[in-house]
Amino acid sequence: MALIPQSFIADLLNRVDIIDVVGQHVKLKKAGANYQGLCPFHQEKSPSFSVSPNKQFYHCFGCGAHGSAISFLMEYSGLGYVDAIEDLARSAGLTVPREERTVQDVARQQQAMALSEVMSSAADWYRAQLKNAPRAIDYLKGRGLTGEIAKRYSLGYAPDGWQGLEAVFGPYSNDEVAKTLLEGGLLIQSEASEGNQTVRRYDRFRDRIMFPIRNPKGQVIGFGGRILDQGEPKYLNSPETPLFSKGNTLYGLFEARQAIRAQEYVLVCEGYMDVVALAQLGFPNAVATLGTACTANHVRMLLRQTDRVVFSFDGDSAGQRAAQRALEACLPLMSDDKEIRFLFLPTEHDPDSYVRAYGAPAFEKVIKEAASLSTFFFRVVSEDHDLTTPEGRAQTHHAAKPLLLSMPPIALRTQILRELAIRTNTSPAELEAFCGLTAISAAPSSQSRVQPRTEQGNFPNRMQGAPWQAGKGASKRVAQNIPPPQAPTDLAEQILRVVLQFPHLGKALDSSQRTLAIEAAEQRSSNAMSMMRDLLTQCDSVELIPSESGGTGEVGAGAFAMFQEQLAQSELAPLYEVLRKRVMESDLDLAGASADLEGAFKKLQTNQLKKEMTEITKKLSDSSATEQDRARYRELGEKLKFS
Repeated sequence: MALIPQSFIADLLNRVDIIDVVGQHVKLKKAGANYQGLCPFHQEKSPSFSVSPNKQFYHCFGCGAHGSAISFLMEYSGLGYVDAIEDLARSAGLTVPREERTVQDVARQQQAMALSEVMSSAADWYRAQLKNAPRAIDYLKGRGLTGEIAKRYSLGYAPDGWQGLEAVFGPYSNDEVAKTLLEGGLLIQSEASEGNQTVRRYDRFRDRIMFPIRNPKGQVIGFGGRILDQGEPKYLNSPETPLFSKGNTLYGLFEARQAIRAQEYVLVCEGYMDVVALAQLGFPNAVATLGTACTANHVRMLLRQTDRVVFSFDGDSAGQRAAQRALEACLPLMSDDKEIRFLFLPTEHDPDSYVRAYGAPAFEKVIKEAASLSTFFFRVVSEDHDLTTPEGRAQTHHAAKPLLLSMPPIALRTQILRELAIRTNTSPAELEAFCGLTAISAAPSSQSRVQPRTEQGNFPNRMQGAPWQAGKGASKRVAQNIPPPQAPTDLAEQILRVVLQFPHLGKALDSSQRTLAIEAAEQRSSNAMSMMRDLLTQCDSVELIPSESGGTGEVGAGAFAMFQEQLAQSELAPLYEVLRKRVMESDLDLAGASADLEGAFKKLQTNQLKKEMTEITKKLSDSSATEQDRARYRELGEKLKFS
């Protein structure tokens, strides 16, 4: 894959102004040093969406959305990272260069462009055929669809012929034409046999209502076709192609994005017709998986659009299996500010027929009453298990273990584990030990109870909660009722916040300071230590250089921005979210950041001196200290006087 040079990304971020980028989609007003507006990612009446021209970042204090100009385009328009950079570059009048463009890279790009043009032309032709197909029009009208909805979803019709697309692309005997159509999944080619060397090429979609499938940019990448009369398969999808992957695509997401934000939830159905019919009936925030199980990529796409997802399934066994696969896809991506629900309709109904039978208010009611993720979790793990017997409870624990292990260490996991322990007559500690979980604390005691934050937003010395409490050491201290180390426990956070905001300060740290920073983070958690180590390594790619305006610019800022995007999608995301919010809330300038960093290391160095003196004091008390130890003790005492 051709790479975008990091120097270009840095130059692009220095050239564009996030105020201009966000201002094209959000009405912004000056508010002190920043700008404010109504968040485009959730419904609100009072503005909580802040954009900082100095930091070139946005942050919503309502829903937590945040990022750079690149991530704004990704989140608002649903673009991928490269596509967002390309759009931003076009707006700045720049052409995106590529590093190491091989012959294969060029060929793949040309193939994708050719396929995209073919799919678009085919969609236009199918749409034109619908106008002259009374039987297809009558079918859509019989399903209650209007011309407006058909236009919104670009519905079409594939005539009942074998070479219909020849009218658009020319004879299928042309190998070059046939090759592109075959790659796009629009044609099927029969195999030649010994007795017949003739290769037959014919349309994949015939006598079907056509549902174009779009990517986040609105480009047609595939089709779904529904048969008009009886027959199998009822629905026919495009095969996997260089443009189209079922596990990475949701039907209707492009059309539903604005409605999802307005309704503040997305409804996930099982078929094309469900989506289109629900839009006709007042539920335009519906999408569908494409004849495949819900994947983690599907869930990730949905959670980028909204914090609330409702899966709708048939109540039969197939629907239950599909729901369980969706649950398994959701658990690793859960966070405490997300809500996942599971709606099971009566076996005789799909969403479309239910709304027609009982009305939109009744459907809204069952959506609100849909089973929560935890409710469905308990149903799945205890199904067919008798909880009144030891065997049944053990089987339930066995079923729950992989699901609990797949979840990040969030409050919801703690609550599910405690509830499951109650239902199976087990203590949380026993269940935790069985599952091999280390990030869930035991019942709080006077020394392990989670402490509140101070008014300044820092964590007090005995803080035990997420996201810091993620390491084995922290869990062990809680389980054994051992107080955490007495070092100032907010110093690791302070260093992380400063270095996230001013990466060139992190680059300037010497090896001894880096060791102190990593050790301080390790006292908090393994996640904090991982972030500190990765962050300091990433800082090495950033340096300050004079700019033409007389100020300074950061070379490597693009790579650093990409690194932050990766943090937001990684297992370190909960910790990163806390730190990023603190950075956005802070008005810290470079001078203040330098002073904070200097103060933090001074405290860490002082604490290190005290720790070493304590160790020597133990030797002095049991008369095992050497003369060298005594000399070192005096030396440390002198250093402490001037620390």
